[in-house]
Amino acid sequence: LRDKFTGSQGAVVPLPGRFLSGVARGRFNQADGHLYLTGLRGWQTAAVRDGAFQRVRYTGKPLLLPTGFGVRPETLEITFPASLDKELAEDLESYSAEQWNYRWTSRYGSADYSLENPDEEGRDSVQIESAKLLPDGKTVALRIPGLRPVMQFALQYNLETVDGEGLQNEFYATINELE
Repeated sequence: LRDKFTGSQGAVVPLPGRFLSGVARGRFNQADGHLYLTGLRGWQTAAVRDGAFQRVRYTGKPLLLPTGFGVRPETLEITFPASLDKELAEDLESYSAEQWNYRWTSRYGSADYSLENPDEEGRDSVQIESAKLLPDGKTVALRIPGLRPVMQFALQYNLETVDGEGLQNEFYATINELE
């Protein structure tokens, strides 16, 4: 997903399903409309194969993953493809968030480092002050005082559509700048 306000940062959500290896390089085939994925075991330790080439077919059922997001000072907005249950969307218990940075080194990989205490390993909990369902019924604006640039911002959400379909997932963003 690309930030609708700045366009300079992105976010991802895990796809539902279990894949035989870590997946990357997904592409939609113009001929059949299916998503094709290839990948290696290196990025998914629970993988059962060293590598795989798989097809994800559209079943006709809506995929209830976020379709947009935006970050502004003290606000994170997430848009879904269906109208949300207002009570759950505005309930702070429907969300939890944390953030962390990585350390650039000559070695591969990094531990997670606190944004609040950069010399300490770990993740910082993020306080969400309020959640407001916007007039479109599909976008939630989360008020997060002190929101600032960070390498990893993780949001867990547990929502429902107005039709009662569950939306439980994680949302990961890199915040480079605030509008």
